[in-house]
Amino acid sequence: MKHLLPSIEKLIHKNFTMIVNNGDIFQHDCNPVIFQKKQNQYYSLSNTVFSNLTAYNVSTDDMPWNQAEIINLNEDWQTIAEKITNYDHLLVMNQSTVIGYLVSSEIAHIALQSYTYLKTYYDTILDTTDSSISVIDKDKNTVVWTSGAEKLFSIKKEEIIGKPMTDFFQNQMLENINTLETGKSVRHKQHQPREDLFVLINTNPVKIGEDIVGVVVTETDVTYQVQLNKELNNANKTIQTLREEVSRIRPSYNPFNAIKGSSAPIRKTIEKVKQIGTTQARVLLLGDSGVGKELFARAIHDIRTDEVAPFIAVNCGAIPPSLFESELFGYEKGAFSGANTQGKKGKFDLAKGGTLFLDEIGELPLEMQVKFLRVLQEGKYYAVGGTKQKQTECQIITATNKDLQTLIDEGKFREDLYYRLNIVSIKIPPLRERIEDVVELSHMFLYEFATKYNREVNEIPKMIMRALLSHHWPGNIRELRNAIERLVVFSVNGELDIHDLPFQTDPSQLNSVDIFDTQTLTERKKGVSSLKEEMETHEKDIIIIALEQAKHNKNKAAELLGVSRATLYNKMNKLNISDTT
Repeated sequence: MKHLLPSIEKLIHKNFTMIVNNGDIFQHDCNPVIFQKKQNQYYSLSNTVFSNLTAYNVSTDDMPWNQAEIINLNEDWQTIAEKITNYDHLLVMNQSTVIGYLVSSEIAHIALQSYTYLKTYYDTILDTTDSSISVIDKDKNTVVWTSGAEKLFSIKKEEIIGKPMTDFFQNQMLENINTLETGKSVRHKQHQPREDLFVLINTNPVKIGEDIVGVVVTETDVTYQVQLNKELNNANKTIQTLREEVSRIRPSYNPFNAIKGSSAPIRKTIEKVKQIGTTQARVLLLGDSGVGKELFARAIHDIRTDEVAPFIAVNCGAIPPSLFESELFGYEKGAFSGANTQGKKGKFDLAKGGTLFLDEIGELPLEMQVKFLRVLQEGKYYAVGGTKQKQTECQIITATNKDLQTLIDEGKFREDLYYRLNIVSIKIPPLRERIEDVVELSHMFLYEFATKYNREVNEIPKMIMRALLSHHWPGNIRELRNAIERLVVFSVNGELDIHDLPFQTDPSQLNSVDIFDTQTLTERKKGVSSLKEEMETHEKDIIIIALEQAKHNKNKAAELLGVSRATLYNKMNKLNISDTT
C-alpha cells in the first residue's frame, strides 16, 4: 500500500565501506558510499568522488567529507523527517553497531509518493461521498467543503474555502467552534446551524500531539424529520382536542358510570384514575377482594382505547399452573397431546389492540413470572409449540389483593417483575373506608335484583339499612351485593326481613347508627317530575349526608364533597338546606 511509509529496515542500504584509521583506500572501490569516523563523528563521501581524488593522490584528510547523522533502528518517522533536510546520509545503528545507512533523497521521494497517494485517496473519498463534510483549521478557516455541504447549505466550495466559517454562520450556531475550543467531540447531536435547518451532527478535533489543529464535522439533514415530528405532535394535540370535544358533545359517555359512590375516598380514587388514563403508563391496582378492581381496570381501558377495543380479563388464581403458558400465549396445533388440532389463541392474541387485565397477579407461578417478565421487557413472545415470534399489541393492567412486597420477602414473587408492574399503583378503598356509599350501592343492587327476580320490593327498611351501615364488610362490594340479592330472594310481599341478612346483627345496637337516606323507592317514584328536580333532590341528599357525616362542620363537609366552603353555602341556600337539617 503505497500511501503508507515502509519500515526503516526496508530502506536501509548495507553496501557501504567504513574507513577506520585511514585504512587501505583501494579496497573501497566496489561500494557506492564510504564512511569514516573521526573523533566520534561520522562523515560520508561518494565512492566516485573518493576514487577521483585518490587518483590525484589527495589525502583522505583533505577530501570534501560530508557530515553524516546517526539514527537508531527504532527511530520514529518524525525524527527522521527532521534530520533528512540537513544530511545526505543517515547512519543506522543497532545496539552501538552501524548496520547500514539511509539516503535522504530516497526518503524524501518515498514520503512524497506516500503523500501523493494519500491525498489522492482523500480527495476521491470527499468527491465521492454525498455527505456533508467540512473541516476548519485552528484559525477557523474552512479547509474542506464537500459537495454534500454545498447542497445542504447552498454555499459553493469556491466561496468558502480559505475563509473563516464564521463569515457564513453565526458563531453561536457553529458546533465545530465549541469543539475547537474545548477539544470535546460531539456524537449524533441534533443541531440547528440556521433557523431553517436542522442537522444531526458529529464533530471531532484534529490533533497533532496535544495540539488541536482543526475540527472535522459531518452533518446529516434531518429538517424533514423534525418538521414531520412537529406536525405529528400537532396532530396528536388536535386529536386530543377532538376527543375532548367529542366527550363534551356526548356527555352520556362516562367510563366511570359503573363505579358507584360519592364518598371522598372514591372520588379521589376516580380522579387519580382519570389522570392515569391520559397516559400509557402500566398500572397496578391494589385493594381487598371485592372492591371492584376490574371496574377500575375497565374504566382505564375505556379512557385509553376506542369503543370496539377488546378488554380481556384473566384471574390468575383460577388457572392451573400447568396451563398458564398456553392460556396467556396460546399454542400451535400439535403442541401437546389433547390440544386443539387447530391450535388456540392466547389471551395476548385476544387482547390485540385493547387491554389485557391480569387480576390476582400475586398468584402467578414463579416459573411463569420469568416468562411474563421477558414479555414486559421485550414486548415479544412465542406460542407454545410455535417458532414464530409474536409482538404484544395490547396494554397490560394488573391487580392484586395481596402484599407483593411480603411475597417478595418470602421468595414467592420476583422483585424485578414487581418493579416492571408497579410503574403506577392505585389503591382502591375498601367499603369500610367509604361506608357512606353503602346507601347508594344498596339501592342500586335493590333495583337490580328486584327487576331480575320480579319482586315488588320498593324500599330498604331503616333497621336493615342501619345493619348494613354497621357491618365491617370484609368482602367489600361483592359481599354487599350478595347480601342485597339474598334479601330480595327471600322477600315476602315486597318486604325485606333483617333476619335474612347473611351476617349476625344485634337489633338493640342498631338504633344508634346514623342513617343517611330514609326516602323510599315508592316515595321517589311518586315524586318524579323532571330531570332537573330529580338532580336537585339527589344533590340535596348528598349535601345532607355530608353535613351529618361532618357533624354540621361546614369546612369538613365541603372537604368531603370536594368543593369550596363558598360553593357549599351557595348550594345550601339554593336547595333550602338549613344548618340544622
